[in-house]
Amino acid sequence: MVTPTSARPDESDRTEAAASGTGQQIAIIGMACRYPGADSPEAFWRNLADGVGSVTRFPAVPVPGTRADGAVQQYTPARGLLTDPGHFDAGYFGYSPREARLISPQQRLFLECAAQALEDAGQDPARSTATFGIYGGGTDNGYGQILRERRHELPGVTDWDILLGTAPDYQVSRVAYKLGFTGPAITVQTACSTSLVAVHMAVQGLLSGDCDVALAGAAAVHVPDKESQYTPGGIISARGECRTFDAAADGTVGGDGVGIVVLKRLADAQADGDRVLAVLRGTAVNNDGAHRVGYTAPSIEGQTAVIREAQLVAQVDAGTIGYVEAHGTATPVGDPIELSALTEAFRRDTDRTGYCWIGSVKTNIGHTDAAAGAAGLIKTVLALQHRSIPPSLNYEKPNPQFDFDASPFRVVTRLTPWTAGDTPRRAAVSAFGIGGTNTHVILEEAPPRPAPSPAAPHQLLVLSAKTSPALTDMAGRLATRLRDAPPGDLADVAWTLQTGRREHEHRAYAVVRDADDAVRALTEPAAGQLVTSASKASEHREAAFLFTGATGRTLSRSLYDAGAAYRTAVDACFAAAGLTDDVHALLDGRAATGDSALVAAFAHEYALAMTWIRWGIRPASVLATGTGVAVAAAVTKVLQVADAVRLTVEHARRSGPSAGASQHSGGAGDEVLVRDYAELFREAAPGEPRVPLVFAALGRRLTPQEAADPLNWARAALQPDPDLLGRALSALLADPRLVLLDMSADRSLLAAARTRPEHTPSHLLLPEPHGPDADLPADDFAAALGTLGRLWSAGFPVRWRHVHGGAPRVLLPLPTYPFARDRFIVDPVAQADRQQDENPGEPRPHQPVDQPGGGRGKILPTVLRLYAEILGFPEVGPSDDFFELGGDSLIAARLTERIREVYPVDIDVLSVFEAPAPAELAAVIEELLAR
Repeated sequence: MVTPTSARPDESDRTEAAASGTGQQIAIIGMACRYPGADSPEAFWRNLADGVGSVTRFPAVPVPGTRADGAVQQYTPARGLLTDPGHFDAGYFGYSPREARLISPQQRLFLECAAQALEDAGQDPARSTATFGIYGGGTDNGYGQILRERRHELPGVTDWDILLGTAPDYQVSRVAYKLGFTGPAITVQTACSTSLVAVHMAVQGLLSGDCDVALAGAAAVHVPDKESQYTPGGIISARGECRTFDAAADGTVGGDGVGIVVLKRLADAQADGDRVLAVLRGTAVNNDGAHRVGYTAPSIEGQTAVIREAQLVAQVDAGTIGYVEAHGTATPVGDPIELSALTEAFRRDTDRTGYCWIGSVKTNIGHTDAAAGAAGLIKTVLALQHRSIPPSLNYEKPNPQFDFDASPFRVVTRLTPWTAGDTPRRAAVSAFGIGGTNTHVILEEAPPRPAPSPAAPHQLLVLSAKTSPALTDMAGRLATRLRDAPPGDLADVAWTLQTGRREHEHRAYAVVRDADDAVRALTEPAAGQLVTSASKASEHREAAFLFTGATGRTLSRSLYDAGAAYRTAVDACFAAAGLTDDVHALLDGRAATGDSALVAAFAHEYALAMTWIRWGIRPASVLATGTGVAVAAAVTKVLQVADAVRLTVEHARRSGPSAGASQHSGGAGDEVLVRDYAELFREAAPGEPRVPLVFAALGRRLTPQEAADPLNWARAALQPDPDLLGRALSALLADPRLVLLDMSADRSLLAAARTRPEHTPSHLLLPEPHGPDADLPADDFAAALGTLGRLWSAGFPVRWRHVHGGAPRVLLPLPTYPFARDRFIVDPVAQADRQQDENPGEPRPHQPVDQPGGGRGKILPTVLRLYAEILGFPEVGPSDDFFELGGDSLIAARLTERIREVYPVDIDVLSVFEAPAPAELAAVIEELLAR
């Protein structure tokens, strides 16, 4: 914060103080916006680069009042308008239609943009260990007054409801609640400089450690559209044009907008593989104080001070700044003051003239009030990314009150290539609020990204959405992006989808080789390469690992090359057997014989299990039979893997050629082999299993005492009983949430499980005999990815970094969530009846509910109507969950209040939590009435 002029230290002291901030630069890693003519940064840039004016101008109207000479003066109303600002995806955020209509469009669009900004940045708070914060604000929009005027038509609506849904105090914390932020949620309110001051505060929060990721921005949204009344001598343009720095400038034009950026400490962003859009080198905030003509007037001294402060904090020479995004309101007083302040600050470092471009986004979209600073910031970041400076519109002749020729600045009037100099491209952005709160930021282009890391030949693309239609839309959007503008390496596309998106219930996945293959998978559903989950993902799935140790399976080349965990485990197994030299020979196709065959079979199952565990799929139980028993001992940490390998090899040597057969068919009379195996097992110093064990020799789970007995391990390995094996499989199938994951080559246990009476179509047995990887039989890694996709679709959490072998991957710009928006607006009284005619499907705010009578058979229909009334749906089903429909404790309180008005029962909020479906709650009411 800048100190008052009279107390400010000299610049040498400031420079020395700023030097202590070396290494504390901030990265902008994501952005989202809604501005006139643009619903995304990409659309915003297209308009800016093409010089599109997105201000809507209306027919001229007379200026209110009369002049002394009787002449009638006219002005042209104009405003930068958003497309469908009253529309919102209530279901995505868990709001009922009723509650959505009680939240102002400003709060709703700010929430949507926050979610989009997170996705653009590839950040998921639900799975991140980082602390997320948000700093932002809004503007007075009048929606609360509309609700108050029509409150008599809105059943159960209280002042508290209106306050929560419309007051700026709750705009930011609403985002923290819905998106799961646990860091600071700070409301900023400094008029026109709100969003850029929010950026400054977010930077301070990051540098102080208050949070690790910070969102910053603001919203100014008016529904219905705000009419900016022209007043002679005021700040609104009579022409309906914002002509920043032009000789004919006569004021600004109002506009609506939302802009949010996502910030992170630069060092953290680079370490995490984030996409750095630009670097914030320095920010500063101050106030003009009393050194100005009036409260609403700007101050050269105050603006000069904040600009210079930002330069010093950034440790940037003004002579290296190539572009300034000015506040630029096009008022006769404001523009010359701003240009003079910039010149005075720049002259501390340089005497050069005409080297720095200057412009204002207000000429494109109007003055978007609290969101204006974010508009300028996002525009400048886009310019740095595209290495081009877009034109500032409506500029023909320079403002005569400022000498451009003697200044560092020239107005940019066409799309201009931004050539690099001796330093990285740098820019500055200003925002000055009515009331005197000024802010200035210094930006620098992003540092170059490292070259992509080597990647596996196949990648797993995962998609998830709140609804099935959204999932389909998402697949189409991704295909379009991959086809028209591939963002980068396919492995990084997969990484972004895997880690940079929130995980929703409806899921789909595809295993692909390249971008063309991905486009085919996403656009040709008949091919079956994109697998859509038949049911919603569950949070409580567990896996049982199955081992048989079936021989005849050699090592997998694709898993060895692409899977670090598989490779490490295989090498460890062969090293334990003293057969290290055999590994690559077997991988190259040499037939496995003798000890090599035994170790290869053991190593493949063990390495595959280690791969699943490394990928995040940990066993909740283990079923083993035959040679697979030794593998299970290693996986459950009963034996060290080296001891388990040596046990397998040594027992085979002692048993002779019949060992393999005895381990699969059993040898009930050969107790010598059993005792010998048990003795070898005991010599290996077994420990306690870390995972529950199910043995085919017992047909059930082992107790801790049984697991400690080497004879039980020997009988499981050498004397499997088919009937007891079936009982063991039935024990696993008793839990329908348990997924059976077979490590063996023959899949014999899965085949047996499918014949058990407990098996149902809802059970998940993997790998599936016919799945998405059926056309890739020779590539075990691709098949494993397909199985992983199936597990992820079922709800298993995945350790994605290990799926990529620990190689550093980077986040890429991919399409964000396809919101399905509907109109949720309470219209002003004058528009209410007309709006109902235009939207006949939208329920009336209040529908009377029949009073009880005629028996209890009417209880459920009455409860259904109360649910629909309170939640704002046209109708509700008997089994619909109150909370899944968007209800919460406050809404539940209103529901129970309405129920008590209709029925003489003592029912409270707890009843709704215990019986959330209408049918359940109706049964509770019936029971209470019967008492």
